[in-house]
Amino acid sequence: MRNVWLIARREFLERIHTKSFMISLVGFPLLMVGAIFGPVFLATSGGRQKHIDIISSDPALARPIARELESPADEPELAGMQAAKFAVTVLSPAPGLQQQLTKAVHGGALDGFLWLDRANGKLRARYYSESSSDLALAAELESAVQHAQATEELLSRGLSESQVSSLFNTQVEMRKLGSGKRSGGLGAFTASVLLMMMLYVSILAQGVAVGNSVVEEKTSRIFEIMLATVTPEEMMAGKLLGVGGVGLTQVFVWASCGILLATPGLLGMQSGGEFSFHLTAFQAMAFMVCFVLGFLFYSALSAMMGSLVNSTQELQQLNLFVAMPLVFCIVMYQRVMSSPSSMLSVLLSMLPPFAPILMYVRISVLTPPVWQIVASLVCMLGGVWFMVWLSSRVYRVGVLMYGKRPTLPEIMRWLRYS
Repeated sequence: MRNVWLIARREFLERIHTKSFMISLVGFPLLMVGAIFGPVFLATSGGRQKHIDIISSDPALARPIARELESPADEPELAGMQAAKFAVTVLSPAPGLQQQLTKAVHGGALDGFLWLDRANGKLRARYYSESSSDLALAAELESAVQHAQATEELLSRGLSESQVSSLFNTQVEMRKLGSGKRSGGLGAFTASVLLMMMLYVSILAQGVAVGNSVVEEKTSRIFEIMLATVTPEEMMAGKLLGVGGVGLTQVFVWASCGILLATPGLLGMQSGGEFSFHLTAFQAMAFMVCFVLGFLFYSALSAMMGSLVNSTQELQQLNLFVAMPLVFCIVMYQRVMSSPSSMLSVLLSMLPPFAPILMYVRISVLTPPVWQIVASLVCMLGGVWFMVWLSSRVYRVGVLMYGKRPTLPEIMRWLRYS
């Protein structure tokens, strides 16, 4: 055991003093802050307001469209954060007006114009601009026109403006069963995505680092000296513990910085009722358990890959087998978040390659039944044990193989060596 701790200490100290560790320690929080708050900043202060004209012979229809386009975002969690995206002018049709507006669009004085007219009693809306590929703008214009049409029809049927307004102001509150508390959709989403990305980056980066370390020491022939005093199993165990400690340190620093930087803003937003950030003690504990088990699984897999190759170039090709399950988790997380109790979500959260991330996503959104959490934990522990056993059997022979990549029959024979 003493040899294992010596190797773990060497791996830990060697990695935390590297420039790459310091860059990732600072770079990842900055990257996440930019990815999350950058679009919000651009939407609230950096985006240029669009100037459009609405041309219609029916001002009672055109003015509601203009008011809706000029109003800020309707989403409760963005209300008060987003300025009006449009400056709208309502005009009546006139000879030569379309040519004048076309010149204004080409000259940059106008972003586009919406022409409304009726054909056979049916409203026809056409938007003219230099680009016709802005799908988000098309959706906003369609929503505004349809809302104005519905309002006009309801008013013509005898409803008052206040009655019509009340029909379109109903909002659905998301509440969690059991507690009855209002669910902060954006807050829950932000918490789960942030921590899931920390899991993904840490597991992938530190796991691959184990494989790179094996290749570097293998090519420098340091193994031949070290194996005179330690066994291959002790060497691999030391690497897993040392690099795992680096990963835990990284996650702890990221989480601490995030809490310190975000707490004042989150408290202010929560007191205003605009935002709710959810992270319970159980979720934090689940995160650490999922990280440790995920790290051990993927690090053992990376160590096995590293012992099979002779250069970092060859290892990069095999790292695809390490990255693909994690990328699959990123692809599936939206499905799991939207349906955490579906059969597919439950099944994926039980499989060892996916469980560290997808079970955590399920826990962060809707705490599963206890038996599912226990079953997933048992499956993860079983997967880690099997991967460590498999890797150690391959590792003890593969680290001494030079010159060629072993074939599958050769690897199968290594597993039977006593």
